[in-house]
Amino acid sequence: MQRHDLLLDRARDLGVALDDRACAALLAYLDAMLEKNRHLNLTAIREPEQAEVLHALDSLAVGLAGVTATRALDLGSGNGFPGVALAALSPGTEVTLMERTAKKARALDELIASSPLPGVSVLHLDAGQAPGLKPHLRDHFDLVVARAVASPRDVARMAAPLTMAGGHLALWLDQHTEADAMEDLGFEDLKLIEYCLPEPAARTRKLALLRRSN
Repeated sequence: MQRHDLLLDRARDLGVALDDRACAALLAYLDAMLEKNRHLNLTAIREPEQAEVLHALDSLAVGLAGVTATRALDLGSGNGFPGVALAALSPGTEVTLMERTAKKARALDELIASSPLPGVSVLHLDAGQAPGLKPHLRDHFDLVVARAVASPRDVARMAAPLTMAGGHLALWLDQHTEADAMEDLGFEDLKLIEYCLPEPAARTRKLALLRRSN
């Protein structure tokens, strides 16, 4: 089976609807990122088959949250995932990839400039400093996503001032990681979604969805 059809089938099995054009754009971005990774450390995953599962498919799980967003933030984007997967699923959403490391931010700029994914921009900024340095970003995003950035509470602490009231935070968790209650940080729990990734990187993953309450 061709990798394009395989990713479509895996996304469908996961419960996420991905069309042909979005699938092709996502795989093109993944290939470009892995090529860039030969010269700059964007990911420790170098095998394309594993990257398709651990980056592309895992990031597509954001579709399980069922959140419609106008402006979304990928907090601590690193190599562009999960933000680019969100852009592939929701072409009408403005997606900002926020990355604090200058080299990675420049690499993301180059990757996005040559990418067929629409509505994606890169912001070189530390999320913890963002509200002070860029006041217009306060309460700006109706969806913030974060994958492999920091502890759930640290991510929630950085995301809170950037998320509008009623907006959502989607956090990826490893199998044995729990998201503590975060009412003190301004977020209320909505749901915890468990899903399984297939070989060659089979594992159980969790996606926590929270809502900004104030």
